[in-house]
Amino acid sequence: MTGTSQGNPYPDAAKAQSESRLFGESHQNPDNTTTAPTCTDADTEWAETVRKAKERIEQLETVNAESGQRGTSWALPVEPSEQSRVPIWSGRTEWLRQLRHQVTETEHGRTALAANRIAVDTLMACANAHARFAETRTGRGVTASKAVIAEHAGASNSTIMRSRRVLKALAMGVEHARGRTLSTSEYLAAEAHHGGRQHKAASSWSLSSPKAVVMSTPPIERPQRSRRTRTVAPAAVARPNKSTPSDHSKATASGSSNRTGRDPLSSSTFVLSFSSVGRTHQRAHARKTISTNTQRPIELQRAAASLAVHAPIFNTSSHIGVIADGIRAAGIDTTRWTGRDIAQALSRHTADNGQIWPTASEITSPIAFLRFKLSQLDWTRPSPSEKRAQADAARRKEIAQRQDELARRDAAQASSATRAAARTSFAQHLAAVRMARSD
Repeated sequence: MTGTSQGNPYPDAAKAQSESRLFGESHQNPDNTTTAPTCTDADTEWAETVRKAKERIEQLETVNAESGQRGTSWALPVEPSEQSRVPIWSGRTEWLRQLRHQVTETEHGRTALAANRIAVDTLMACANAHARFAETRTGRGVTASKAVIAEHAGASNSTIMRSRRVLKALAMGVEHARGRTLSTSEYLAAEAHHGGRQHKAASSWSLSSPKAVVMSTPPIERPQRSRRTRTVAPAAVARPNKSTPSDHSKATASGSSNRTGRDPLSSSTFVLSFSSVGRTHQRAHARKTISTNTQRPIELQRAAASLAVHAPIFNTSSHIGVIADGIRAAGIDTTRWTGRDIAQALSRHTADNGQIWPTASEITSPIAFLRFKLSQLDWTRPSPSEKRAQADAARRKEIAQRQDELARRDAAQASSATRAAARTSFAQHLAAVRMARSD
């Protein structure tokens, strides 16, 4: 074959001959200079196409981010303003309890069940399947398809549709977007989201707890547990050992329990059936062996917390009790010394000795440094708080003495009537003196 490596031992020469036949003979450049390649229209068109493709991909990623796409499927976007008009639910468990109360205790709920020909248990199974795909905090974002929800509920697609009509009638389920076939741009956004092909999107729902439903649903009544009940429980557990099998069978057949007065299948009875007297004695013995010396007084805890605030260099990631133990080991009376007083005393001692505080990065053990600093001071002297209290007491005493002096001065001051009588008496005395002189 001519022009190939099989027909010519010099393929480069054959390639050159073939190119010369196609494009003509090449001419040598007399100046021995190479010409720079010029940018053709095809290159410009290709660069513009790449730029537009990148812009389109960025737009699709922006749409997916703003619509909050999650999971392995693409959901129809819902405007945040439309979702904000729907009240959020009260939580999965509480929402299901509210729904059961509405369809069993209210006339409106029973009418909705009868109109859609669905039983209460079937509705609750479908509602539980819907709640499984909702956002935990708000109850929104139910974007699973009917087939997926029906599989989790163990029902058919038509039953899911009837349950959704009941939720709509009770305003406990709101459909924001009806499922449909995706447009071209939505198809590309779905491909950019999960990398697969998706031609249809399911409906977008929100599970809601309206104010009327919340107000009409009675709260859960939780029984009050007393210490007496817990004390009698071990004795009640030990009592069946003395009963005969026939008595036990009679009590089981009657469905009642004279020992506890509760349902034999209740969680409290189940817990009591596995308790033991010996284990209770062990817990009581363990409580008795707790030493009261390990308890920290409230003044010590407050001083440790205040010291950690006013001296952050001693504040570590460990429990605040290590600072309290360091204060107690130094023999500081926290009824006299507050955490702020301790911090002020340490700062004054450091400044008087011509020292400076190290940085937190320079201290490898803040608690050991705290113990060292506390051991250098005499904590039997009056604290700054006591000094301030003494100064305040002295100031209050001075103020009281000044007020008493002013009160005595005011009390000794003559009244206007006394002064008028004195002036009259003095005038009469002057008149009498003048008359005596004239005689």
